[in-house]
Amino acid sequence: MLMKRMLTALCCIIMSAVNAQEITVDAKSRIGQVTVFLQGAQITRQAPLTLKAGVSVVKLSEIAPVIIEQSLRAESSNDAVKILSVSFQVNYLQGTTKPERLTLLESERRKLMERIAEEKSQREVYAEEEAVLKANRSLGGQKGVAVDELKAAADYFRIRFSEIKQKELQIDRNIRQHNEALGKIEAQIKELSGEAQLKSVGEIFVKLSAKSAVQTTLTLSYLVQNAKWFPSYDIRAKDIKSPVAITYKANISQQSGEDWDNVKLTISSGNPTQAGTKPEIKPWLLGFNNQVSKSAISSLANSDGSHATLGMVRGRLTDDAGQPLPGVNVMIKGTTVGAVTDSEGYYSLMLTRDAQTLVFSFIGYQAIEQPIGNREVVNVSMIADQSMLSEVVVMGYGTQKKSMMTGAVATVKAEELKQKRIITATPVVRQTTVEFTLEDKFTIASDGEFRITDMVEYDLDALYEYYCVPKMDNDAFLVAKVLGWEEYNFLDGEASLFFEGKYIGKSIMDAHNTGDTLTLSLGRDANVVVTREKVKDLSSKQFIGANQKSVFAYDITVRNKKNFPITIVVEDQLPIPNTKEITVDKIEDSKAEHNEQTGILKWKKEVEPGKSELLKFKYAIRYPKQNQMVLE
Repeated sequence: MLMKRMLTALCCIIMSAVNAQEITVDAKSRIGQVTVFLQGAQITRQAPLTLKAGVSVVKLSEIAPVIIEQSLRAESSNDAVKILSVSFQVNYLQGTTKPERLTLLESERRKLMERIAEEKSQREVYAEEEAVLKANRSLGGQKGVAVDELKAAADYFRIRFSEIKQKELQIDRNIRQHNEALGKIEAQIKELSGEAQLKSVGEIFVKLSAKSAVQTTLTLSYLVQNAKWFPSYDIRAKDIKSPVAITYKANISQQSGEDWDNVKLTISSGNPTQAGTKPEIKPWLLGFNNQVSKSAISSLANSDGSHATLGMVRGRLTDDAGQPLPGVNVMIKGTTVGAVTDSEGYYSLMLTRDAQTLVFSFIGYQAIEQPIGNREVVNVSMIADQSMLSEVVVMGYGTQKKSMMTGAVATVKAEELKQKRIITATPVVRQTTVEFTLEDKFTIASDGEFRITDMVEYDLDALYEYYCVPKMDNDAFLVAKVLGWEEYNFLDGEASLFFEGKYIGKSIMDAHNTGDTLTLSLGRDANVVVTREKVKDLSSKQFIGANQKSVFAYDITVRNKKNFPITIVVEDQLPIPNTKEITVDKIEDSKAEHNEQTGILKWKKEVEPGKSELLKFKYAIRYPKQNQMVLE
């Protein structure tokens, strides 16, 4: 009896020991969901598991080699499974699978290097033959040779030396061509991925506990940094009677080390790499010799904070060897406005009103910041980061409050606008971010190249009118003023403009500077003719005591050659004196809206088809006659 109890106890101890042993399980997982942030991405993987009773360690391979470990999370679909721990490590012995394109390039590189080696070997053979010929040019010693023999020998040496030199020149040309091709392939290989990522692969270990055999699905999520997106837009107007269609697009790139194959993709306006701590204001101690705030003396900004050189910047990105860098990300610092360099390293980028600094970033290279200043061209040479590598431009934005708009414009309610939108992605407005989940699954290889996808298209009502400043340009520009755009959480980004089915240039969605009306310029219209002429009979110059008086009169004519009525805004100006000794008197302005602080005269007129509208303005300037002034 005692022996039986001892055997039973021993069996229980053995079974407990067996159950306590950890079982290592290699599991297959696949990426099912990816959320791409402005910088970084959250990856969600799933792995179906069949677990035995006891403790199991599940190993998942082929993970991105660089993840933010603090973000790693694991969940089980079965409540009977308890997650004990989650850890991550990098396996430097098992390389990640190289992209097929990279494998082909490396194969081509090996072939070129072999050809270069063969050409050099052949050149050495000819060099040796040339040396032998030179050493044996002396014929006959002291006895000499016959004339016929000497002539035959000279002919032979001359012909053979010529053949050798021709061969050597051809070999040099071949080597030079092979080296040029090799340089291009080397640059392309460098672009595709860094050596560090090709030598390592991530592995995740999850320790699980189950009281009995069970099936479950393990869900893992983690953040990677080498991923990004930035917005861009297509803005289309069919004609001046149709709404404006705004297509919201995402430019997505990743080089995390793992391909996203046929995944559910969500685009988020969040940026987990950006500090989320609120700023705290410190006491401002005022004393003598304080440094003036940089923002107060900056030559880049106007008094209202807008950029003084509003327009476009362009340039070229190269590496430290002078080779072009395609695929470099160019961003306006502090915004989501960006562009990507083309195959020759060139880029062009529309500027927001407060743009001051450009940020250039590319996998494997040190990020560079460059001030814009008044430059129109910013070229940059990027330096490799050794720790990671072992057309017509249309100025088309502005601000205007609804209270400043006149004409037949109906206020469009948000509910009406929502009925008009064409959805290709589902937008979700969260507390601090906006997310778009694409309806169709998406594939993005880990190659650093940008893929562009449409997210949402909105049809928004617009007021169309013409705008002209004949003092500067006699052409009339068609302008679309879009209402209700702020309902849709647009981010800053470049916009391509299309009117009547034709591409007319680039603009900018300057979301954080634009008011409740988005103003877009749609180009020049030759069928609206504007002229500005000085009326000499009404202009004069005379002396009155110690002063001189000059009178100026102008006629502005607007002719509508179109077959429908148009609305046009015409602007001119009166000078503003900067001293009390100068006075400016307005005599006539055809009922213009006059801003006395800026001197701007503004007319808004309806012009019938085939008709003309005449605008007159006249003013006088008084100033001391001993002073010289430029009055026109």
